[in-house]
Amino acid sequence: MAKFWNRWIGGPQSSRKNRRRRTSQRRRLRSETLETRKLLAANLFHNDVFPEDVNEDGQVSAIDALAIINQMNSDSASGLSSQLQGADSEGQRVENSRPSRGRMTDVNNDGRDTALDALLVINRLNRDRDANNKIDRPDEVPETPNNTDSVSDEVRSIDGTGNNIENPELGSTNTELLRATENDYADGITEPSGEDRPSAREISNTLAAADPEGTTNDRDLTSFVYAWGQFIDHDIDLSLTQDTEGESFDIEVPEGDAYFDPFSTGEATIGLTRSVMADGTGTSVDNPAEQVNAITAWIDGSQVYGSDQETADSLREFVGGRLLITEDGLLPTDENEGLLAGDIRAAENVILTSMQALFVREHNRLADEISAKNPSLSDEEIYQEARATVIAEMQSITLNEYLPALLGEDAISEYSGYDSAVDPSIANEFSTAAFRFGHTTLNDEFRFVDNDGNEIAESIALADAFFQPELLEDTGIDPLLKYAASSLSQEVDLEVVDSLRNFLFGPPGAGGFDLVSLNIQRGRDHGLADFNSTREAYGLEAVESFDQITSDADVAANLEALYGDVNNIDLWVGLLAEDHTEDGSLGETATAIISDQFERLRDGDRFWYENTMTDREVREIENTSLGDIIARNTNVNSLQENVFFFSPTITGTVVAEQTSTQVENNARERSDRLNSSSIVPDGDVELLARDQSHNAMGQDDRRGNNRAEPMVGVAVELLDRNGDVVDIATTDEQGNYRFTDFDHSGSYTVRMSSSDGYTVLGSNSLEAQISNGEESLRDMDFTVLV
Repeated sequence: MAKFWNRWIGGPQSSRKNRRRRTSQRRRLRSETLETRKLLAANLFHNDVFPEDVNEDGQVSAIDALAIINQMNSDSASGLSSQLQGADSEGQRVENSRPSRGRMTDVNNDGRDTALDALLVINRLNRDRDANNKIDRPDEVPETPNNTDSVSDEVRSIDGTGNNIENPELGSTNTELLRATENDYADGITEPSGEDRPSAREISNTLAAADPEGTTNDRDLTSFVYAWGQFIDHDIDLSLTQDTEGESFDIEVPEGDAYFDPFSTGEATIGLTRSVMADGTGTSVDNPAEQVNAITAWIDGSQVYGSDQETADSLREFVGGRLLITEDGLLPTDENEGLLAGDIRAAENVILTSMQALFVREHNRLADEISAKNPSLSDEEIYQEARATVIAEMQSITLNEYLPALLGEDAISEYSGYDSAVDPSIANEFSTAAFRFGHTTLNDEFRFVDNDGNEIAESIALADAFFQPELLEDTGIDPLLKYAASSLSQEVDLEVVDSLRNFLFGPPGAGGFDLVSLNIQRGRDHGLADFNSTREAYGLEAVESFDQITSDADVAANLEALYGDVNNIDLWVGLLAEDHTEDGSLGETATAIISDQFERLRDGDRFWYENTMTDREVREIENTSLGDIIARNTNVNSLQENVFFFSPTITGTVVAEQTSTQVENNARERSDRLNSSSIVPDGDVELLARDQSHNAMGQDDRRGNNRAEPMVGVAVELLDRNGDVVDIATTDEQGNYRFTDFDHSGSYTVRMSSSDGYTVLGSNSLEAQISNGEESLRDMDFTVLV
């Protein structure tokens, strides 16, 4: 077990001898139009490409004009004649026509159905008749991609070669990681860095011990921030460790460490084997060691389809373009009971395995649709068309949902087209440090959640979810995907839960791993430069003091005590210690590294979906969210629109019921008090006027002889399903209260306790069900008698 973990951690990694890259021949297939799927929002974009085809049957005919006329008739009681009278020969807008924004019948997209829309269809019919009735399909609208290399008759190679015409090896398997910063090897060649720094485990113990109560994300990011992060990470990078004879770089454990050296031997270590180095590197200071990315760098779904032809073939049915899957919709296993997946890490935890299964389902769903639409297509053609769509969905979700949620809306630049001069290769700083931020976001347990947001099975500890894909045979993937969308992640910081920081293979001292220590040690193994040098390499100013990194005085003091010199901080530590940007969940250095990497993966990809698909196809892809894919392939039907955020609310009001006599007495007392003073505060004048008005008019509320007044400054409690108070809200001047701090979905109780000053009328508690991240429960009101 220990050896197996050593192969996984720190990369995640696996032991495999480095092999030379095999160049595969790119195959050319006949280009087929992707079937247009009728998405919920498709009608919003109808008029941009082929507006006259109102019924979307692929041709413009009199039926399209008739559809507009019928719609006009249904919209106006005055009938078609009144509509036609409202439009002159110059096509003026009919002022009394009803708004129709988003309808297929609104050909000119002016927000109304008018005779002008029908006229546009008729004009198109005339033009097409002059052109021998040849109607251009939407997919044949001329495209003007930025690149000069047509990809209409190509498919992506499995091993990533051939994407860049001038340099076919860019982004392919077994290529070197980039370095943004000069290496920091002790000898400038290959010896690990950090020999003058504390032990990685000492740093972990000082900085990374997690709060037992947890620290949830302050921007309401869900557990999908790590679920998708890990899933997409396994698409773009994998650093393998050397084989069993490889060089060890074990981590020193401080004497008396409670987990790893409980008997104070002073000899305990956490094992680590060094990463594979690229052939021919590490020979001199002019040719230092470089590490290898064993898989394709592109966002190309390689975690689903594989990065070599043998793996890709082993995953296919070779019938109808489909991938292998069990009857239960789970990943199949090989003869050794290992999961059949495109990436060797698919079984790392049950949520990752669920994500892998989800996208196999999505591929097969698309393959079945394509096959039904075009029965003449071959298995290979269906497979490649479905694969291209799945890859496009992954690219869009990553750039349009995940990264804006993580880094902020403006962190990623706008796409300006393919650029063959861009090197998409994975940066060492990205894969070995910055994109390992996700380790800090995992919760210490996974929940199994139904559509109502309630737990349907006992939670599983994270430590028990490693390499246990068989658990899904009982639960399926639905409850875990629903959980990921219905629970906040832990905050992005230096703290890491015990399941990752103190994982043991047995009783204390029996061996185990600490992912924080391993991240730090792996950075030293790769010779990563220090935090400040990396900042400068990415165009940022170097910091001059520890408190410039973090506003947390304790963290700054601990950093100074550990490192002494602000120019000597391990990169992973500095990135996670850094204060977050104003609208993101990472510091500016990590944001710069991650943004740079994903922009290069996008801009340097000739097959990027925006560079190869028609406008209509791009819109369909970008209107397909991760939540949509989950809903289409599972029975989960209660997700919020954006599964990366969980922010439900409960609001209500507390009012006091007073009898008419009490109202009059209160008003009289206030009047007497104010009349005795020559100065009347503005607020009291308003209250006095209101009281006098009530007295003069003899107004009573809906309760008969009683009036309701807002209760100000009253505490209202929020209890979880165990009866524990998880939040307290205080009513404002209008008697309103609001709860927004929810860690997860489920059943809650809103409670108001009686006090000496009032008595709660009716029940003092209300039940609340939080089913998803957009739940908004209002009018949770209480009335008290004072």
